[in-house]
Amino acid sequence: MAVPEEELARLIIDVKESLEREIHGGFAEMHTRFDTQAARLDRHAAMWQTGRRWSARMDDWAEKIDAALEAKDRELKDLRARLDKLEGPKGN
Repeated sequence: MAVPEEELARLIIDVKESLEREIHGGFAEMHTRFDTQAARLDRHAAMWQTGRRWSARMDDWAEKIDAALEAKDRELKDLRARLDKLEGPKGN
C-alpha cells in the first residue's frame, strides 16, 4: 500500500490549496461583517451627533427664553412700581 511520492505531494498541495480557500472565505466573511458593523456604528455616531447638536440648540434657546422672561418680569415690576408711585397712596 505504498503511495507514490508524486501522489502524496499532489494530495498535500490539494489540502494546502483547500485550506487557503477556506481561510480566504472566512476572512472575506469577517471583512463583510466588519463593514456592516462599521456602517451601523457610523449611523449611530451620526444620530448621536445630531442629537447632541439639537440638545445644545435647545439649551441655548431655553436660556434665551429664560433671559427674555426675566427681563419682561423686571420690566413689569418696574412699571407696576411706577404706576403705584403715580397713583399715590390709596385711600386719600
